[in-house]
Amino acid sequence: MKKKILVLAVLGAAAGMAQAQSNVQIYGTVDTGYIKESGSDVRMGENATNLIGFRGYEDLGGGLKATFELEKQFNLQDGTTMDTFMGDKLRGQESADWLGAANIGLEGNWGKVRFGRVQEISFEYFSSLDPFEQGTTGSSLALYNMTHSEQLANTARYDSPEWNGLGFSANVSLGQDRRDNSDDNKNIGFGGGIHYDNGPLVLMANYNRLADSNESWVWNIGGGYEFGPARVTVGYQSSKFKDQKNSEVYLANPDDFQKMDQEEWMIGLTYDIGPGQLKLAYNRASIDNWKEGKDGDTDKFALGYTYELSKRTAIYGVVSYTDSDNGLVGSVYNNNGAERSEVYGIQVGMTHNF
Repeated sequence: MKKKILVLAVLGAAAGMAQAQSNVQIYGTVDTGYIKESGSDVRMGENATNLIGFRGYEDLGGGLKATFELEKQFNLQDGTTMDTFMGDKLRGQESADWLGAANIGLEGNWGKVRFGRVQEISFEYFSSLDPFEQGTTGSSLALYNMTHSEQLANTARYDSPEWNGLGFSANVSLGQDRRDNSDDNKNIGFGGGIHYDNGPLVLMANYNRLADSNESWVWNIGGGYEFGPARVTVGYQSSKFKDQKNSEVYLANPDDFQKMDQEEWMIGLTYDIGPGQLKLAYNRASIDNWKEGKDGDTDKFALGYTYELSKRTAIYGVVSYTDSDNGLVGSVYNNNGAERSEVYGIQVGMTHNF
């Protein structure tokens, strides 16, 4: 009898553990391939961000849930940690153990709120307009904007429920100002976005002011329309990265933190062909108020094809051409950072999602 009770207790405990674990998801992406571009040797690189993540929730009753997310991004080809984003660098943070999402929050019929490290709103929505999803050598030029930050630290973010495809998001990021700190570039950050995604039509508008950036900002607007196997997208982005001369980050590396006004335009086409997608994109960018005599424009053309081997695994190929007014402008918008006015690129690789 005691043995039966013990067996039943063990089975009950195992069932309880299984039920608790059912609310936790492990997911990720592994991707790498070969890249050859003018001005650099053949190297290995990614199309989609390599990461492993954990997300889950606990049902608190009454339609309320406690949620969490943890994501670690990395370079698959050598196992190293990826570089941090501009929002991190402005705080003097050059590395992060959890470079992706790292947050806790609550979710209900009223929407959801998250605290910690969250995705930056203007990046999250605007990048979805790029046929290359801001990856590969074909990425939109918006990827190389000085204000680019995929994640924001020390942030509270709210996402509304959607009403027939219409929703909005807002966030506030704490600055690092202290009374004993003479750095007058410190400021809080905030952002917001509104989007509409219903049927074939997608529309969006977003804004973000980076924390600790001397009030630098970026905004973008765009949309897309699907008809049959095709999807056409257009987008525009404008930013002002203000002078960081009074900050510690500028003193450490002044070339990376000089003022710059940027604009980026994009038009893209994705077309389903067989078990894959043909991708086309044209991008144009402009730099103003930068180094004397070194402002200018960049044009970029990209063509690619992704072949779906299964629902989780795909192979891809991309070719691109970038033409800038001068090498210094090219060094900002070239995928490899080469100080060249013209760059040809080719990339092939493989992606698996789990």
